[in-house]
Amino acid sequence: MKDRLELLAQWLQKVTSGDFDCGYYGKLESTIAESQAETCHKIGSYLEEILTMDDKQIKNELNE
Repeated sequence: MKDRLELLAQWLQKVTSGDFDCGYYGKLESTIAESQAETCHKIGSYLEEILTMDDKQIKNELNE
């Protein structure tokens, strides 16, 4: 399972705004696509951080 989550984190880090191509790119569409890519990067970063935590750190985070 950890390998699968690490792969997902890597994929999310590689997302670009072009992955959200809607066929037409005006200013609004470009901004939305960039925002979606940024969100994917942030989620990927969170996943990577969680995967590097040990059991004690996980328990501390869950108890906060």
